Amino acid sequence: MRVLSFFKFYLLLLIVVFLGMSMVELKVEHKLLVFLLVTLLSPSMFRQIMSMRGIRKGDLVLVSYTSQSNFGTLTRREIGRALSRGREGDVIEVEFAGRVAKAEVRRAGGILLPPEVNLLYYEDIPASGRWST
Repeated sequence: MRVLSFFKFYLLLLIVVFLGMSMVELKVEHKLLVFLLVTLLSPSMFRQIMSMRGIRKGDLVLVSYTSQSNFGTLTRREIGRALSRGREGDVIEVEFAGRVAKAEVRRAGGILLPPEVNLLYYEDIPASGRWST
């Protein structure tokens, strides 16, 4: 999903840049340099926009937590879904693996990976379910 969002952002950015270059008379070398610069900077610009946007209700998130095993402490990551909104540093509610949890937003994510949250504590969803009818 984020890859498609990035391509939409990139195409929109290129349209704006080409419209701007059509209004200014530049040499071909300068136009190529501007195009190359926009192409190289677009991933970091997209990441900044995703950081400003934050996490919205229903977004996929990567839930990180530690668990004890016979081999020691393991860091696990699972895909979950955000049940509330938040930005980096905020505490949001997430659902993963049949549990509802409170988690702190660590990273806004990027082009390929969803936003990452650290698990603070969780509750099991009862059998009747939160969403049962």
